[in-house]
Amino acid sequence: MNIKILFSIAAFSLPTLSFAKNVVTATTSANPLKPLNNVRVSMQRMMKSTEGRYFLSLYAGIAKPHATMYDLVQLKTTEFRGTQKGNQINLNSVSLEAATDPYEAKQLSGVLNVNTGILQGTLVTPQNPTGSAILFEPAFKVVNKPLFTFKFYGVKADTAVQEQLLTRVDVINKTNNTVAQTLTGFSAYPGSIGYMDINFDGYYDVILSDLSRDRKIEDKRYIYWMYNPKTKQFQRSPQLEKLVGLPVLHGEKKQIDYGNGQLYQVENGLLNRVNPTE
Repeated sequence: MNIKILFSIAAFSLPTLSFAKNVVTATTSANPLKPLNNVRVSMQRMMKSTEGRYFLSLYAGIAKPHATMYDLVQLKTTEFRGTQKGNQINLNSVSLEAATDPYEAKQLSGVLNVNTGILQGTLVTPQNPTGSAILFEPAFKVVNKPLFTFKFYGVKADTAVQEQLLTRVDVINKTNNTVAQTLTGFSAYPGSIGYMDINFDGYYDVILSDLSRDRKIEDKRYIYWMYNPKTKQFQRSPQLEKLVGLPVLHGEKKQIDYGNGQLYQVENGLLNRVNPTE
């Protein structure tokens, strides 16, 4: 059976109050809201080289930056690990046991503009050991993409599983340092959030690990705040929150893999279930 899930912004506009029942820890004078300063923002940048040959999925701005590069001509995949100092990124290919392509030593280094999402770098391959200039741009381009940072707040949890809960996210407009929106009505893991373009529309969305109703991280249940460019606000998606599994994005195919055979193709605002036999 081909299962389709509505993936349009209209489906995300349900009232926020409908989610209040999911909160397991309320803010009271005895359990006040406190700033959380150690929340890691895991930002996935999906980029394409200007000549169209390579698709790059890059995680930068973290302690151990890493990337996956897809050769769209030779249909090969290369995994990279490396370091970052400021905007300078240096990555080396690594050999993975699960890799299907033969290992080739490659290097990718360059300067990342965190605002434009452009990586201007050099790619070294066995075929070109002296290196060649390469320019990566956002794979899904939009005009006037908002620039946000975040402030996080939480409360002490009332369970033995988790000491703290993330219960509020302030979305900060990076250009004027004002609060553009406050996200509330949830109980989430306080260690990290996902910031990625899950529907491949060019705008980043916020993903939180749901710890409401005694859920644990291992349950792989997530809260999705999708960015609506028309309202310039993040809106929750009850449709996506019904899915179980960590969403792994394959931007080169516009597919989302939730694991356990749950593979979806994004087409025209819909999530279409991909038959494993196809």
